[in-house]
Parts: sequence; C-alpha cells; structure tokens
Amino acid sequence: MKTVSTEDQILAATADLLEREGVAAVTTRAVCQAAGVTAPTLYHHFGDKNGLMCAVVARGIATFMARKRANHRTDDALADLKRSWDGWLALALERPMLFRLMVESAQSEPEAHQESFALMKGTVQRLADAGRLATGVEAAALTFWAATHGVLSLFMQGTPAAEIKASSELLFEAVAARLVRPAT
Repeated sequence: MKTVSTEDQILAATADLLEREGVAAVTTRAVCQAAGVTAPTLYHHFGDKNGLMCAVVARGIATFMARKRANHRTDDALADLKRSWDGWLALALERPMLFRLMVESAQSEPEAHQESFALMKGTVQRLADAGRLATGVEAAALTFWAATHGVLSLFMQGTPAAEIKASSELLFEAVAARLVRPAT
C-alpha cells in the first residue's frame, strides 16, 4: 500500500472539495477538515490559500500534460489527434471546476499552452509527412488549436456537457474534413 504524503492528502482534499462544492467552498478551514490536518500544517506546505490554489492548479496542469504525453502513438495520426482532442474535453467535463481554474491560469501564463500546442502540432506534422494535409502544417495546427478554443468557450460559458460534446464532434469532423485528406 502506497503512503500518501501530507501534501498530496491536502491537494486531493482541496480538489475534491473544489469539484463538489465550488471555489467559494474552498476555505482553509474546510480543506483542513477534509484533509484531516491542522491549519499550521496546511500553511507549512502551501503558505496560504492562494499558494494552495496555485498548487492545485499546477498539479492539474501537470496531470493534464502527463496524459497528453502518455497518449499512445499509432500509425494513424488523425486518430491520435482525435484522441488527444477527446482527452482534454474529457478532463474538462470530468473536473470542470479545476479545468476552469487551469484555463484562467493559462490565460495569465501563456507559456502553459506551449507544450500542449507543440504536442498537437507534432501530430499535425505527422499528417503532413504522410502527405495528408491539404494546407501547411502551421495553418492546420493553428486551425485545430482555434477550434479547440471554440469548444473551450462553450465550456467556459456553462453550456451543458451533452451540447459541448455534440459541438466538439461536429467541429473536429468539419475541420478535419477540410484540412486532412483521406489515407491512401
């Protein structure tokens, strides 16, 4: 059995509280109670509530990027691109409060997007290498990126999950149909 560190215990309790009750419910008192620690312990690890929230967001981004990096690469770059697309949407719908904070954080720190964009662009490059792109790599990568941000805007405005999923499917298929030639 793996021992959970106090820091991990606090972060897990915070993330759970965030998803169950929202940002306003994440107080140091509520987190301490949920994690079974004292306030001095929380302050020792995170400094204050802001430090705690930054750590929760940083952990969320790290988890998201680890998922993206771990995506199994196949011989079908378009299927890989779709799996990556579906992966971020799944995280957004699975952990909506955390994902919202991650997006807000990334707006103030654009470098947080760089690795994600680079991974996606690498997959688009594989489509180009296979002779399947109907346009240049940069234009295709930026178009797919812009499309994901269109879906993201639906998420951020509180559109119901079923509508987000349907719009996401339609948007991916439309962009792919315009930019990617069928495999030969």
